[in-house]
Amino acid sequence: MKGRRLERAALRVHRVRQWLARNSPGQRRTRSELGRKEGLCWWLVYGSTRSGTSYMMRLIKSCALLYVSDWGLGMLFEQVPHWITFRSAPVHDYITFDPDRLLRDISCNILDRAYAGDGDQIDLVYKDAAFRPNEYQTLVMMWGEPERAIFCLRDPAGYMASAGKKFASASLEHLQQAYVRTLDNYWSIGGDVFEYTSELTLAQYKRFLEPLQFAGKRLPDFRYTGARDDENTTADMWAAYHRIQEAGTT
Repeated sequence: MKGRRLERAALRVHRVRQWLARNSPGQRRTRSELGRKEGLCWWLVYGSTRSGTSYMMRLIKSCALLYVSDWGLGMLFEQVPHWITFRSAPVHDYITFDPDRLLRDISCNILDRAYAGDGDQIDLVYKDAAFRPNEYQTLVMMWGEPERAIFCLRDPAGYMASAGKKFASASLEHLQQAYVRTLDNYWSIGGDVFEYTSELTLAQYKRFLEPLQFAGKRLPDFRYTGARDDENTTADMWAAYHRIQEAGTT
């Protein structure tokens, strides 16, 4: 009980600090300027859950003005390309709803509420595990193509061991199918593949993230604490993994 109270207190302190950072005069000016840009200099981090996306994002946000992490906007973004395609047909010319304004409003909402990063080398890093193609299309319509997209990959045995603990109420079948589905999304979105393994070092991450410069930055140490669960992997999972791995990983 005491540990839970301390955790809630720490979360409240974190939220207050984020609010103060977001509402400082310099931050308000920065966010307003970003909202007026034709296209953002933004990076995307995605991949299956439990594949090191959070650590990757934490490194990049040390060089970014703003960052977003797993906001769960997929249910909204998934429908936007469908609706814009539907509305663009000549038979729907009578619809006066403005889709460009919709995208501007969503973009401004995100930029206004995004967390403050620790640098200024890029405008924004957007991290969303299990990211889907239509979500990507929506972001591209708002901000243009990302300067860099990074897909974090983890082998099925490592994923199952970690996901089984994190999502204990989910069935094995659900976790297995989610892994394959997320890896399949890579072929529609693309990007640079980075494999999350126990042999990684912070130096390897920094080389991979060039041209970002980390001199003088306080970076979190890399610690891999995962186990393996080969028993509950499937042939489909390994096939999806090897297909991406063979396409080229770092």
